[in-house]
Amino acid sequence: MTIRFAAAWGGTTPAIARALCPGAPLSAGNDNPPATRRQTRRMALARTAPAGEAALQPADLDAALAAALMHFARHGLSAATLARDEALAAHAAGDESAEIRWLEICRRLDRRMAAAAERRLGH
Repeated sequence: MTIRFAAAWGGTTPAIARALCPGAPLSAGNDNPPATRRQTRRMALARTAPAGEAALQPADLDAALAAALMHFARHGLSAATLARDEALAAHAAGDESAEIRWLEICRRLDRRMAAAAERRLGH
Protein backbone atom coordinates (compact mmCIF):
# COMPACT_ATOMS: atom_id res chain seq x y z
CA MET A 1 0.00 0.00 0.00
CA THR A 2 1.34 3.38 -0.96
CA ILE A 3 1.24 6.31 1.45
CA ARG A 4 1.26 9.75 -0.10
CA PHE A 5 1.82 13.04 1.64
CA ALA A 6 0.38 16.33 0.44
CA ALA A 7 1.65 19.51 2.03
CA ALA A 8 -0.82 22.08 3.35
CA TRP A 9 -1.83 24.94 1.07
CA GLY A 10 -1.00 28.44 2.17
CA GLY A 11 1.52 27.35 4.76
CA THR A 12 -0.62 27.79 7.88
CA THR A 13 -4.06 26.49 6.86
CA PRO A 14 -4.33 22.81 5.96
CA ALA A 15 -6.41 21.98 2.90
CA ILE A 16 -8.76 19.81 4.95
CA ALA A 17 -9.76 22.78 7.13
CA ARG A 18 -11.79 24.25 4.26
CA ALA A 19 -13.72 20.99 3.85
CA LEU A 20 -14.62 20.53 7.52
CA CYS A 21 -17.85 21.85 8.95
CA PRO A 22 -16.82 24.57 11.42
CA GLY A 23 -19.81 23.88 13.69
CA ALA A 24 -19.09 20.18 14.16
CA PRO A 25 -17.06 19.15 17.22
CA LEU A 26 -13.80 17.45 16.27
CA SER A 27 -13.31 15.55 19.52
CA ALA A 28 -14.69 12.11 20.29
CA GLY A 29 -17.25 11.76 23.03
CA ASN A 30 -19.24 9.03 24.68
CA ASP A 31 -22.95 9.64 24.29
CA ASN A 32 -23.99 6.89 26.72
CA PRO A 33 -25.68 8.09 29.90
CA PRO A 34 -23.48 7.91 33.04
CA ALA A 35 -25.47 5.02 34.58
CA THR A 36 -24.89 2.88 31.50
CA ARG A 37 -21.15 3.56 31.59
CA ARG A 38 -20.93 2.48 35.26
CA GLN A 39 -22.90 -0.66 34.51
CA THR A 40 -20.67 -1.45 31.52
CA ARG A 41 -17.56 -0.99 33.68
CA ARG A 42 -18.96 -3.33 36.35
CA MET A 43 -19.66 -5.95 33.68
CA ALA A 44 -16.11 -5.60 32.34
CA LEU A 45 -14.69 -6.01 35.85
CA ALA A 46 -16.76 -9.15 36.40
CA ARG A 47 -15.55 -10.60 33.09
CA THR A 48 -11.88 -10.05 33.93
CA ALA A 49 -12.11 -11.73 37.34
CA PRO A 50 -10.56 -15.20 37.41
CA ALA A 51 -12.97 -18.06 38.10
CA GLY A 52 -13.71 -18.48 41.80
CA GLU A 53 -12.14 -15.14 42.80
CA ALA A 54 -13.66 -11.77 43.61
CA ALA A 55 -13.79 -9.18 40.83
CA LEU A 56 -10.82 -6.84 40.61
CA GLN A 57 -11.34 -3.30 41.82
CA PRO A 58 -11.03 -0.47 39.27
CA ALA A 59 -7.83 0.83 40.91
CA ASP A 60 -6.21 -2.62 40.61
CA LEU A 61 -7.38 -2.86 37.02
CA ASP A 62 -5.94 0.56 36.16
CA ALA A 63 -2.62 -0.22 37.86
CA ALA A 64 -2.27 -3.51 35.99
CA LEU A 65 -3.09 -1.82 32.69
CA ALA A 66 -0.61 0.98 33.38
CA ALA A 67 2.12 -1.54 34.21
CA ALA A 68 1.40 -3.49 31.02
CA LEU A 69 1.48 -0.33 28.90
CA MET A 70 4.77 0.81 30.44
CA HIS A 71 6.27 -2.63 29.85
CA PHE A 72 5.05 -2.55 26.24
CA ALA A 73 6.50 0.95 25.77
CA ARG A 74 9.91 -0.29 26.93
CA HIS A 75 10.03 -3.60 25.04
CA GLY A 76 7.67 -3.30 22.09
CA LEU A 77 6.33 -6.45 20.45
CA SER A 78 8.48 -8.76 22.58
CA ALA A 79 6.93 -7.41 25.80
CA ALA A 80 4.55 -10.35 26.32
CA THR A 81 7.34 -12.89 25.88
CA LEU A 82 9.58 -11.00 28.30
CA ALA A 83 6.76 -10.75 30.86
CA ARG A 84 6.17 -14.51 30.59
CA ASP A 85 9.89 -15.16 31.07
CA GLU A 86 9.91 -12.89 34.13
CA ALA A 87 6.94 -14.81 35.56
CA LEU A 88 8.74 -18.12 35.02
CA ALA A 89 11.89 -16.74 36.65
CA ALA A 90 9.88 -15.43 39.63
CA HIS A 91 8.24 -18.86 39.99
CA ALA A 92 11.66 -20.53 39.98
CA ALA A 93 12.87 -18.06 42.62
CA GLY A 94 9.76 -18.66 44.75
CA ASP A 95 8.56 -15.04 44.56
CA GLU A 96 4.80 -15.51 44.28
CA SER A 97 3.85 -11.81 44.23
CA ALA A 98 6.25 -11.07 41.35
CA GLU A 99 4.99 -14.16 39.52
CA ILE A 100 1.39 -12.97 39.79
CA ARG A 101 2.35 -9.44 38.71
CA TRP A 102 4.25 -10.63 35.63
CA LEU A 103 1.51 -13.08 34.67
CA GLU A 104 -1.02 -10.25 34.86
CA ILE A 105 1.16 -8.07 32.62
CA CYS A 106 1.55 -10.96 30.19
CA ARG A 107 -2.23 -11.54 30.28
CA ARG A 108 -2.87 -7.91 29.36
CA LEU A 109 -0.58 -8.22 26.35
CA ASP A 110 -1.30 -11.80 25.21
CA ARG A 111 -4.04 -13.86 26.89
CA ARG A 112 -3.14 -17.12 25.16
CA MET A 113 0.51 -16.88 26.13
CA ALA A 114 -0.43 -16.13 29.74
CA ALA A 115 -2.85 -19.09 29.82
CA ALA A 116 -0.12 -21.39 28.47
CA ALA A 117 2.33 -20.07 31.08
CA GLU A 118 -0.21 -20.68 33.86
CA ARG A 119 -0.73 -24.25 32.66
CA ARG A 120 3.04 -24.72 32.58
CA LEU A 121 3.34 -23.41 36.14
CA GLY A 122 0.48 -25.62 37.30
CA HIS A 123 -2.03 -22.88 38.17
